[in-house]
Amino acid sequence: MTLLESLIENNSILLKQKAETWEEAVNKCIKPLVDAGAVEQRYLDAIIKKTNELGPFYILAPGLAMPHDRPESGVIKDSFSFVTLEKPVVFPDGQEVDILIGLAATSSDIHNEEAIPQIVMLFDDEAAFEKIRKAESTDEIIGLLK
Repeated sequence: MTLLESLIENNSILLKQKAETWEEAVNKCIKPLVDAGAVEQRYLDAIIKKTNELGPFYILAPGLAMPHDRPESGVIKDSFSFVTLEKPVVFPDGQEVDILIGLAATSSDIHNEEAIPQIVMLFDDEAAFEKIRKAESTDEIIGLLK
């Protein structure tokens, strides 16, 4: 599974979205995967529930979150979504996030060996954050990922 292929296949890049709460932001992030048949609705519900229980364990860097849950929570196929927000939302631990990358992985191996390294590589360059925040079109995001 590559990040780029998944985003194109699932039509799951959404830019400059409006969200008032972290729940709304996570919903906007996971909904394209529900719509594409990559995850069941209960996967989104599981992420919200787990965040309320454990906090946002999936915040990877300032401003960047990767909402996800266990494969058995409703993952149908390995996939990603990519969402930027007009303005950051505050998560339960006080951290602000305006870039969300939804992850659905069918196994912990996919999560650890394929998904995480792709995200780390994308955001390894500090300038990537600014380019992503300024992007106005899905083509700009696709260009960054190539």
